[in-house]
Amino acid sequence: MADDPGFQDAPIEHGATEATRTEQIRGILEQVREDVRLGHAHDEAELLRQRLSEAGIAVGEDELEQFSDR
Repeated sequence: MADDPGFQDAPIEHGATEATRTEQIRGILEQVREDVRLGHAHDEAELLRQRLSEAGIAVGEDELEQFSDR
């Protein structure tokens, strides 16, 4: 964690660091879809790319489409 107690830069949920890459992507996608559903975001694909980048997960466009179609 960062020195600032109000800043989270790592997963805090039990088991989050043991998740496979696919599970991490699916988890982020679920969060993004919920944000869009609640109106906190409007462009699912853009937000998904942003969140994956922030998580340090490189995903090509073909792979991104596979997850988005589900």
